[in-house]
Amino acid sequence: MGENEHKAWLQEEVDDWSREGIVDDHQVKLILSRYGLAETPSGIEKVSPKKDTSQLVTVVSILGAFLIGIGAILFVASNWQRIPNIAKMVLLLGTTYGTYFVGWELKFNRRTHPVMGEALLFLASLFVGATIFLTAQIFNVNANAHWLLLVWFLAILPFGYAFRSSSILSLNIITFALWTMFYISQSRYLIHSSFEIFMLYLLFGINLYGLGQLHLKFEKYAHFRLVHQGFGLFFILISYFYFSLETPYRESLTRFIPISWQVQLFFLLFTVTSVLFLVSNFSMYRKVKNTKYELIVLLLAFSGWVGAWLLTFFIDSFTTSVTEYGYTYTRIDPQIATILFILFNLTFFVLSIGSILIGYYKSTVPFVNIGMLFFVLGVLHLYFTTLYELLPRSLAFIAGGLILITLGWYLENKRRSIINEIKEGVGI
Repeated sequence: MGENEHKAWLQEEVDDWSREGIVDDHQVKLILSRYGLAETPSGIEKVSPKKDTSQLVTVVSILGAFLIGIGAILFVASNWQRIPNIAKMVLLLGTTYGTYFVGWELKFNRRTHPVMGEALLFLASLFVGATIFLTAQIFNVNANAHWLLLVWFLAILPFGYAFRSSSILSLNIITFALWTMFYISQSRYLIHSSFEIFMLYLLFGINLYGLGQLHLKFEKYAHFRLVHQGFGLFFILISYFYFSLETPYRESLTRFIPISWQVQLFFLLFTVTSVLFLVSNFSMYRKVKNTKYELIVLLLAFSGWVGAWLLTFFIDSFTTSVTEYGYTYTRIDPQIATILFILFNLTFFVLSIGSILIGYYKSTVPFVNIGMLFFVLGVLHLYFTTLYELLPRSLAFIAGGLILITLGWYLENKRRSIINEIKEGVGI
C-alpha cells in the first residue's frame, strides 16, 4: 500500500470515527493535520522534538519574570515613603504599560522572542495588581479590601485571550478564586466561612470544567481548554478533600450561621451555570461518547454539592447539646459523623481516580498528575486519622513508612507508565 493509499485509508477511518462519535470535529482536524491532510487548527502547535525544550524555556522565563516582579515590588516598597505621590503614579503606570508594550513587541509585532514576550506580558499582569494595591495605599484606601482583588481580576480579564496567554488566564482564575475567599471570609468568622468557601469552590470547579468544554467549539481558543479544565479539576478535588476531613460537619456545620443575600445570590448564579454546563456536557456526550468519564465526574461532583447543601437544612436533627467544664456546645451524632466521613472520602477517591482516567483517555498528562496528587493526599489523611490511632505509635510510624514507600513507588511507576502511553499515543 503506497503513501497515497495510506492517507486515503486514514481519511476514511477518521470520517467513520467522526460519524460514530468516537472523536469530535476538533480532534478530527488535529489527526488529519498531523499527516498533512488538513491545516493545523489555529492556536495548536505542531508536535516536534523541540516541544519539551520550548515548554521548559517558557516555564523558566515565566518564573524569572515572576521573581523580577516580586523584587521590583519589594524594592519600590522599601523606598515608598521617600517618593512623591505623582512620581509614584508615573512609576507604577509607566512600568506596567512599558512592560506590556515590550512584551507585545517581542511576541506579536517583531516575533523575535515570543517566549520572552509571553513572560513579560505575564509580568505586566502582575504589575497591574501591584499598581492597584499601591495606588489604593497612596490615596489611603484600605488595601486589605477584597474588592481590590476584584478590580485586579477585571483589569486583566480580557488579556488572557487577547494575548493568547495561558499564564495570564491562569493568573485570572487565581485572582478570582482569591477574591471569593476574601469576600466571604472578611464578613464572617473563618470557622463559618471555610465551609461556604469550599462549597463555592466546588461550583467554581464545575463551571471551569464546563467552560473548558465549550472552548472545543472555537478553534482559535481551543488550547485554553486545558487551563480551565485543569483548574476545574483542582478546585473540585480540593473541595472534596476538605469535605473528607471531619472539620466541616463536626464544627462548621454544627455552628452554621445563615449567609448574607449577596453570597446567596453568588451561590444561585454558580448553581444555575453549573446546571447549564452539565446539560451541555450531556448533550456533548450524546454526540461524542468519549466524554463519558467527564460527565460522570461532573455529575458526581454536583450531586455531592447538592447533598452537602441539603445537609445544612437538616443538621440540627443530627446534633445534641453537650456540656463540659461549664461550657455548652452542639456536637453531631458520632454515627452520623462516621457515615459522612465514609461518604465524603469515598466520593473524593472516586473523583481522584476519575481525574486519572480522564487524563489517560484524553491523553492529558496534567489531569493524571492532579488526580495522583490528591489520591496520595487522601491516603495520607486516612492513615493519620484511622490507622495511626488504631496502632501503637511506634508500629504506626513503621507501618505508615512501609505503606507510603510502597504506595509512592507504585504510584510513580503507574504515573510514568500512563504518561508514556499518552505520549506514544499522540506520537510525541
